[in-house]
Amino acid sequence: MSGDSKAKWGGRRVGAGRKPSAASARISHAKRARHFASHPLHVTLRVVAGLPSLRKRKHLQVVKRAFLLAKTAGKHREDFRITHFSVQGNHVHLVTEATNETHLARGVQGLAVRIARRLNRALDRRGRIFSRRYFARALKTPRDVRNVLAYVLLNEQRHLYKARRLSLPPWYYDPCSSAAEFDGWLALSGLDPPPLAPREVTVPARSDLLRSLWRRCGLIATDEIPGRNHVVTQ
Repeated sequence: MSGDSKAKWGGRRVGAGRKPSAASARISHAKRARHFASHPLHVTLRVVAGLPSLRKRKHLQVVKRAFLLAKTAGKHREDFRITHFSVQGNHVHLVTEATNETHLARGVQGLAVRIARRLNRALDRRGRIFSRRYFARALKTPRDVRNVLAYVLLNEQRHLYKARRLSLPPWYYDPCSSAAEFDGWLALSGLDPPPLAPREVTVPARSDLLRSLWRRCGLIATDEIPGRNHVVTQ
């Protein structure tokens, strides 16, 4: 390039180049914190706008099939484990265990890919299904674990109360969750709980926090409203 052409070009201009979209501006690119196997995690995957509800029977089966593959055929199935879940209209809540931050990332990404491929096929579409970055929070205390278990397994109850001030009947379990497999429900006076459902796509917890220590903060009532009820520590 000649000197004249360089002079005409004028160099880099302030504000030049591709502008970030509103969606990408909301995505955090910070490196995730180090993770320890002794801490369970609350993971949330959100779908992009415009998709039908994940709670429809056909779509729910797609999501559960991906859970099952992560449990039985996933490359990192021993290092990333789904112990509880709740599928809502536009997001998925998981309670998981992972050996470290690398296996957490690989496990969630592999799960998201499995869901996306099958859901796109069911919807006869292409493109992204989930937001680019998932939410993951380590649960470091029994109280943290207890609160998240209630939040995930009673998420339908929470949304129903928030929208209409309604509550669900005793021993009702959200069919789009693993609530029927959970053995930490508080007994109701005069009402025997139904037998535990066999695990379909989840695995038993290994960490002490998720297996037993959370129970020190009290078992969970099926009519509890997560974020609203005060729980007395036992």
